[in-house]
Amino acid sequence: MKRTSIAFTVLFLAITTRAALIEYDYAGKDAFIYAGSQPSYAFAGVMIFDTISSNVTFVDWRNTDHTYYFDTVTNFHFVVVSGRDNITHTVIASSGSGIDSNGYYYLNDYMISGQNAELTISSNAKVIFPVKFSGSNNRNIAANSAGAFQLKTWGERMTFSPARTIPDNNNGLTASNVLDNIISELQSKGYTHP
Repeated sequence: MKRTSIAFTVLFLAITTRAALIEYDYAGKDAFIYAGSQPSYAFAGVMIFDTISSNVTFVDWRNTDHTYYFDTVTNFHFVVVSGRDNITHTVIASSGSGIDSNGYYYLNDYMISGQNAELTISSNAKVIFPVKFSGSNNRNIAANSAGAFQLKTWGERMTFSPARTIPDNNNGLTASNVLDNIISELQSKGYTHP
């Protein structure tokens, strides 16, 4: 328990000095099952963790059809788990299930984890957070408007990007600024948002 408090104290002291974002490059694969079809897609993207609000923004794109997607998640849980030799891991997770507005069941589970290390996130701030995250058992099951169920599963690996994080924090950018910049860059390369 003492190690957990130390990690979050370091994180708190670092973010209160000025820096606010930790950015990760990632790649993964979606697999779908629906209406007699089972397509899969490789994707790449950027995860932007706003340490002040604890919001996480994902921007991902598919090279196969030049599309991009983005989403900000506000209900993730961040948990520090202690392992052997006082090594800590951060787990980012979310899970939800229920009945949608059409009366159909849905389930959404997401979890990534990584071993904590000291990261430099600006010229004057360091945090304790993972260099790499991974998760492979993520899944979503939901019915479409006709009531036919669809299953999506996915996995991803993320790597801390000091090349993005440090200049963005040094320039005082917000997660919204970074999102806008990434979308502009994707659009200039011909990517579209369906």
